[in-house]
Order: sequence, then structure tokens, then C-alpha cells
Amino acid sequence: MSDGKQASTSEALGQSWKVATIPGCVDSCSGPCPGCNTTQKALYNTSSYCGLIIDPAGPFRDCHSKVDPAGFLADCLYDVCLYQGSRNMQCKALTAYTAACQLTDAKVYSWRSAQFCDAQCPSNSHYELCTSSCMGSCEKDSTLSNCGAQCMEGCACNEGYLLSGNECVSANQCGCTYEGKYYQQGQVFYPDALCQRECTCNSTVQCKQSSCGLYEKCETKNYVRSCQPLGKGVCSISGDPHYNTFDNTTYDFQGTCTYVAAEGCHLSGTRLTDFSVAVENEKWYIMSDDPKVSVAKLVAVEVYGTVLILRRNEAKMINGVLHHLPQNLFNGAVRVYQEGANDIILTDFGLRVTYDLVYHITVTVPGNYRGRTCGLCGNFNNDKADDFQLPDGNLTKDLQTFGAAWKVPVPGAVCEDGCSGDICPKCDEPKKAALEAKCAIITNPEGPFAACHDIIDPASYFRDCVYDICMAKNIQSMLCHSIAAYMLDCQDFGAKIQNWRGPSLCRESPVHTALGLSSVSASLDIKRWVAPDFPQW
Repeated sequence: MSDGKQASTSEALGQSWKVATIPGCVDSCSGPCPGCNTTQKALYNTSSYCGLIIDPAGPFRDCHSKVDPAGFLADCLYDVCLYQGSRNMQCKALTAYTAACQLTDAKVYSWRSAQFCDAQCPSNSHYELCTSSCMGSCEKDSTLSNCGAQCMEGCACNEGYLLSGNECVSANQCGCTYEGKYYQQGQVFYPDALCQRECTCNSTVQCKQSSCGLYEKCETKNYVRSCQPLGKGVCSISGDPHYNTFDNTTYDFQGTCTYVAAEGCHLSGTRLTDFSVAVENEKWYIMSDDPKVSVAKLVAVEVYGTVLILRRNEAKMINGVLHHLPQNLFNGAVRVYQEGANDIILTDFGLRVTYDLVYHITVTVPGNYRGRTCGLCGNFNNDKADDFQLPDGNLTKDLQTFGAAWKVPVPGAVCEDGCSGDICPKCDEPKKAALEAKCAIITNPEGPFAACHDIIDPASYFRDCVYDICMAKNIQSMLCHSIAAYMLDCQDFGAKIQNWRGPSLCRESPVHTALGLSSVSASLDIKRWVAPDFPQW
């Protein structure tokens, strides 16, 4: 431990090396830690699951004497049990043991198949249990790179293809070397410190005079200098549904059709990437048997010619094909993964879409899209007065007209553009006072969200919370969703939120507690997914 003594438990070891106390962090499980029961252990300890690690005649048999498999087996059993038999967790554990064995030069025999932890490699490459010690590369100074490296499983370029960055290409698709640095074919880069020259690798390097835009700054990101956006805009859609636009205008719109939440507009002549985010709503039957309000059931993102769909209670769809997370598309240009309770779509130019598959959606755009978005999330120009802009550029004050104008035609869909005025359900005044006390944690100046009040005005979230729990059948469940919506938006802007869950208010599930995904720790820094840069085997 930090005092030089040996720890008696893993908890004591971890606690002794704690750097600082972060509000809401915990040192261990609250209550009994989740684990495997007897039935689960018997099932997952077989060679069809984690037991393959210790099989004396299995693929790791030559490694047992060099790397003790007991710890890897225990970790595998724990993770697979925690994720209720997830094959994905099992494959990660076996991959980890494979790497540990190969680092000691222990021989590992083939263990993957099409039915068992299938190896998936990028285009023009294939899986090898022991990748070649020398890999052909497009970089002129390293035609044979990694010579003498240890045998490690991974993806190797097919015959006739060379490594260019992190993808395999034919020799005539190799990139360019400019001033000692290698750039992939089609890559745009800025070789000087002020981004005054924009160069493109197109077999040869071609450069032209350039400058960063009004909301951009010349910076280095991922080892490449380019014009990076300043700031960001966040649009939040929650509940039934409450909208908070990029310019912080709040309103309610109850339509049950599919609508454009945000898309790129007026992009001609810019370097900005076109995109579209659509949200499909449905009547919210959790509220009542004949609801007058709606809630999002699906988020569709179109970018780089691909449509990605996050849908409640289903696997994720990419161009109509079901997929499981995480997914890494176009060599990292688009990533789809889980983060805490949310499914996330993230692009290389800064578009970020989150959906908790229940209640809350956010659309984040980088600052260089100021004045270049349109849809229900507004035009992101720092002017609240013109957020209700129609597709033709005209303004309206009628919310139903505004919402209906951004409807996406869906053949055969039966939907409506929601209630308005006195038709919309209202919360009875006698009932409202008691409900306001439940939602007061959001606006309490000395409460867990106080640090966020100066960043995001809590008033509209408080109002939405009262309305939603007033309409809901299950008040407690809806209260938790409403409070969490404010928490997530606050964390998007870096606000430090204190722990607000407890035995009597929105208690954490055992799985979330075990994963460290508390109301505070499920921030942008805690990720429950394999890093997209890691090979997706």
C-alpha cells in the first residue's frame, strides 16, 4: 500500500492509492457486490465459456506454466455473470489472456472460429493468431515495419496490400510523405503553425493558401494540425418531449411523427460535413392508457452516406442491418458505443448524439456550425429570438406550425403533430405543490446540482420535472428520469455534480454500482466499451 505495508484485501489496496476525494465516488460496492451464483459458475466454467482458459488440453495449455490462468478465469467469470452471459465479455477475457501469454513468448493455439469469438478485421485484411513480424507499409522509410516484434494476434494486410495509417490499401492508393511526415490518400492537413496553408494528399501533395473560420482555431489533434472548432452547442430533448435548443430556448412539442431535430444547413463553400439527426416520437403509454403526450422511440443519424439508428429495446441498425456495440466505421470517422446508460454516436468532426433509450436525447455540434444548423434544435446563432425558423427561412411563433414543418415524410406512417393550447393535458394546481417538493432537488441552491446552476438554468428542467411526474403512472421512475436529464446535460458542460441518489431516491442498480456508473461517475470520463482504437476482434 502507499505506506509500504501489504494490503489484506483488494479494497484496502485500492483505497490506499486514492489520489483525491471526488464528490460521489465510492471505494467499493454499496451492499453485497454482484457475482456468480452456483448455477452460473457451473455453466460459465466450461470450455464453451471461460473454462477454456484453464482447459489442460485447450489452446492455452502451453501458457499455464508461464502465466497463471486463475486470475483471468476469475475475471472472466465475474464479467460474464455481471453481463448476464454476454459472449462479448467472454471474448474480451480470452483476448486478454492470449495477449498476456504471447508477451511471454508462450505458444497459443487457435481458439477463434466463426461461431466462437469470430475475428473481425477491417477491409483488405485478415486475422492471424501470430501476425507477421514484418508488415509492408506505405511509408517509404519503413517498407518492412515492426521487424523482430513479438508474435501477437491481430489483423494483417492481405497479400498485395500495404499498411497506410490504420488501414490496408493497394500500392497505388498509398499516401504522401511531406516534410518528413506521412499522410493518407485524400487526407487534408496544415503544415504550418497558423494553418495558413491547406494541403491535400492526392498521390502528390497540393497546397493552397488558407485560414481558419470565425469559430475555429489552428490546433494539433491526434498528431495532425488542423482548424479545430471553438466551443460547442448542445440541444437536449427529454420527456414528453421538452426541447432545449442550441441557443437555450425551451419549448414543448407533442408530435408523434418523425422530425428533423438538427441538420447541417448553408454548408456550401465551407469545409463542414453534412449531417442529419431525426427523432421519431410515439404516444407515451407509460403516462396513461390514452396519452396526449409523446416521447422519443428512435434516433436516426445520417452522416457520410450512412444511416445509423438507435432504437428502444433493439440492437443498433446501420444501413438497415442489425449490429451490436461497439462499432467503428470508416476507420474511426464514426463510432457507436455505450457510455454509462447512454448509446452514443460520435463523429470525427465533433457531432455527438446520445440516447438513453428511455427518455433523454442530446445532440452536440461543434462551434464551427454556428449559424449553420436547422431543425427543431434551432439555428445555433446565439439569438433566441429566431429559433423557430421554418425550412424556407421564415419565422413562426406557432409551435405546432414550427414542429410540423420539420416532419420527415414516412410512407404509410400514421402520426399526428400533437396537441396545442387548452387541448394539452395540464397538471392540477392542488397536486402540483406536492410534486414541486419532489423536483426541488434540481433547483436547490445548496443541493447536489448547485455547481451547474450558473452553467445551465435549472428552471425549465424543474418545470419539466413537475409536469412529467404529474402526467406519469409511475411517479418515482419518472422523477429519476427527470433529474437524470438535468444531470447529464450539466455533465456535458463539465459541471461537477454531487451524489444525489440514495436508498430513498433513485437508488442505483447493482450492475451500475459494480461498474462505477453512479449518478456522478457516469461522466464523459468513464466509458463502458472497448476503445475504438483497439482492434475489434
